[in-house]
Amino acid sequence: MIEITNDFQIKSYGRFPEVLSEQAQFKDRMVEVSKLYKSMGESYLQHLGDDAKISGTEKKDLIEYLENILIVLVMLRKLDFAQTDEEVYIRKDSGLFELRLRFGEGGIWEITGGIRPEYKMKQRVFKDWFNSNFSNDIKTFYAVYGNAGLDKTISPNEKIQITKQIDRIIAEIIEMIVYIERFMLFQ
Repeated sequence: MIEITNDFQIKSYGRFPEVLSEQAQFKDRMVEVSKLYKSMGESYLQHLGDDAKISGTEKKDLIEYLENILIVLVMLRKLDFAQTDEEVYIRKDSGLFELRLRFGEGGIWEITGGIRPEYKMKQRVFKDWFNSNFSNDIKTFYAVYGNAGLDKTISPNEKIQITKQIDRIIAEIIEMIVYIERFMLFQ
């Protein structure tokens, strides 16, 4: 799903899956993120097994989980929290890592961007990233949403805060996919 060129240009596009794309399915989308996150963690632990090694197939599985979470987050962003956004830029490290997310008619979406050579990729162990960075980002997303919904109404300002957290997770997922595909060594 995500194409990465040799000079770290990124491109991905698709259409929202119909099974989760109805406006009334907000709760299903929220549950799907949680379910995929939990399944990815369980799959990773299972793949490690007794040998503590990750094979090519197992790396592919991790990327597939990350891509599926990414799609649901992009859907949440567009369908539930920022319906009017047709194009958005997500930047890390002063624009050295930049993504452009565009939305078209009929659930069409596209992510393009790139990582400049000066960007310091966080060379990290997947397990550490998953247990700290990614887990914290997912928990923060649910906490920000939960706090916003306490009064049963999510204000425009609260939607902006939720969308910022979604954007942060989108960037983290794409960075980890690049890391897994290009830098993660077979152990």
